[in-house]
Amino acid sequence: MSEPQSPVLRLIPYLAAITAAVFITLPRLGGDGDLLINLVFGAVAYFAAYYIVKLIIHVIVTRIDDDPS
Repeated sequence: MSEPQSPVLRLIPYLAAITAAVFITLPRLGGDGDLLINLVFGAVAYFAAYYIVKLIIHVIVTRIDDDPS
């Protein structure tokens, strides 16, 4: 996937990933859970959100670039 030219479009996946990691990890820290499992959940949430948002942005940008009108 090629990177979008706009700095804002490059920043959005990172912000979404950090937000997802925080909102998924923080509620799990309240109980007597294992810290390692909580960190794994946070890491998985971060990378999943990052790549999903990056894919969505790529699809939107390529559709706009391919629009002949």
